[in-house]
Amino acid sequence: MPLISSSPKLSECLQKKKEIIEHMEMKLDTGIDRTLNCMIGQMKHILAAEQKKTDFKPEDENNVLIQYTNACVKVCVYVRKQVEKIKNSMDGKNVDTVLMELGVRFHRLIYEHLQQYSYSCMGGMLAICDVAEYRKCAKDFKIPMVLHLFDTLHALCNLLVVAPDNLKQVCSGEQLASLDKNILHSFVQLRADYRSARLARHFS
Repeated sequence: MPLISSSPKLSECLQKKKEIIEHMEMKLDTGIDRTLNCMIGQMKHILAAEQKKTDFKPEDENNVLIQYTNACVKVCVYVRKQVEKIKNSMDGKNVDTVLMELGVRFHRLIYEHLQQYSYSCMGGMLAICDVAEYRKCAKDFKIPMVLHLFDTLHALCNLLVVAPDNLKQVCSGEQLASLDKNILHSFVQLRADYRSARLARHFS
């Protein structure tokens, strides 16, 4: 740049430099996006292979000896490795930006995954334990928004086990009061006792 600072070609060179940098950033952005998609795809694969319907609706409610499910353990091991790789591969604000995007996608995956099952009381307790583990993973991201998403998801999972008479009170609690009623209802509908306990009346 010093060599051409007085040249009429300066503005042309600056423009060229700007275009090359923008082009590189676009390619990097596409590459990072594809990498994040691969990470989420792998998590989805682990959940599909390891999570069983009986995890959340055990045949013997009195004989559940695990603290969290095998699927949860394997996903958390995988996520922690990816977070470490991102921190080692990037610097500055890029780390936070990519971790935030991964965290948001990770949360969406777990949220949608939990919606696929029906929960007995003991199964609901296990789901809460799983989400508590996912939340510990989210803490490693060190991104407040990601942690907040998992805090809210943890609060939503309490709707799977709370006594029917206390449902309305829990729904209007601090963490859930601001959420859309349909989101709350969609979680309550996952309960095995949804029909027998006539829980729909709380949302009519």
